[in-house]
Amino acid sequence: MSSRLMSQAELMAWEKKARRWVVLGLAGVVTGVFGIGLATLHMSYAMLKKTEVMQEAVRRVGTDRRVAEAIGEPVRVGWSVTGEIEDLPDRGTAHLDFSVMGNRGVAKVVLRADKSPTGQWRYLLLEVKPAGGATISCADGTGG
Repeated sequence: MSSRLMSQAELMAWEKKARRWVVLGLAGVVTGVFGIGLATLHMSYAMLKKTEVMQEAVRRVGTDRRVAEAIGEPVRVGWSVTGEIEDLPDRGTAHLDFSVMGNRGVAKVVLRADKSPTGQWRYLLLEVKPAGGATISCADGTGG
């Protein structure tokens, strides 16, 4: 091993390479953290969308003619679902908020439901709020 000191030019070249690797490493770490967070968020949204109470709510909203008139067809569920579900065999509650969209607009949906001891979900609140329109209640499931 040489005990020779680096010249100023060699030191500057080494520092430039080291700085580049530090920046690339930090960019990789930040990208990884955000990627893991995004994947976790997507999985939690997907889990909420697959629940029985959510699927029935989407069916009710999607088949309601008043919703189709307000936002257009086909009615699709947005990406995010927020809220919480407690789903036990003999009881449960669901408090969810999500969006639906059609070919003419977007609407927010508010869902509140309780699960009876027989395992049936009872929709206390299932409201569709189109942008600039009147609130539509789909809780009874009659389709308007």
